[in-house]
Amino acid sequence: MAIFGKKSGDLILVADIGGTNARFAIARFDSETDTPQLSEFRSFPCADFHTLEDVLALYLDELKTETPPSACLAVAGPVANGGAHLTNLGWHPQVITLQTQFGFDAVELVNDFAALARSTTVLGPADLLELRRGEPVPGGPVSVMGPGTGFGLALLVHHKNGCSIVSGEGGHISFVPHGDMETQIWKALQENMGRVTVETLLSGVGLMRIYRELCHLNKISPLNYDPRTISYQALDNGDEICLKTLDLFCSMLGSVTGDIVLSHGATGGVFLGGGILPKISEFLVGSQFVERFLDKPPMQDFVAKAPVHLITAPNAALKGAALLFHER
Repeated sequence: MAIFGKKSGDLILVADIGGTNARFAIARFDSETDTPQLSEFRSFPCADFHTLEDVLALYLDELKTETPPSACLAVAGPVANGGAHLTNLGWHPQVITLQTQFGFDAVELVNDFAALARSTTVLGPADLLELRRGEPVPGGPVSVMGPGTGFGLALLVHHKNGCSIVSGEGGHISFVPHGDMETQIWKALQENMGRVTVETLLSGVGLMRIYRELCHLNKISPLNYDPRTISYQALDNGDEICLKTLDLFCSMLGSVTGDIVLSHGATGGVFLGGGILPKISEFLVGSQFVERFLDKPPMQDFVAKAPVHLITAPNAALKGAALLFHER
């Protein structure tokens, strides 16, 4: 856990490195606003690179301005002791290596959902989609979570000196199925994989697993669909199995979100992020997400206080990374 307060700083190279894409920008703070301004934005597919250092080197090679003296890299995985492990890539960046190789005066590695959580304090209505209003407790804890290549999670707590952020590995908690369909899918995955986690189902690969298991249950041969194709077939072509896949995905997400609100005591609300949900936002609004989110007897009144927003701003984590570094 880190505590963030008074600001100072300069130009900062910021990155949001998930399991699929590595996004970079240069952040600048000015005297008129506490929100960082971003420029020199670039995005690269992580599959094209062997290490974080490789993709960072390409960004710097293509950078049209001087390299900033400092960098804050938000990465999809746990961070500790000056290093990080990007769970779905197998990358192991180290602060000392990054400083030595690229000549930075200072480098910070932070969890990507910690950066996303920090960004929520500066996001405006244009950056968000309200899923339910709720009755938040002023200054109450805030949960930030969502599916992408994996499933990220962080907790933001306000206090008199600013805010504290705790990143977690909630994607690796055990998944609890609801209803016959989810139970059948869970059993099939457990037989093949062993322990079934939240990330097993609530991720890009998870979307594919739900689709394949639904095909098997309906005695249909599954096609080699990736997550993008499943969404396209559902939303644009009305494919019945793909529609049911998205329906189950959103229902499962609602249930998990409610569980995490209870675990965090997130009376301040929920922000959903990640790479998948903005692309299916209209479907999410009309899904059973909210119903499953609220279905938490005997604590449904507690959960009902939490408003839920979807972060639609594509560069939110980059701004959050800048804020984290700037305030340290």
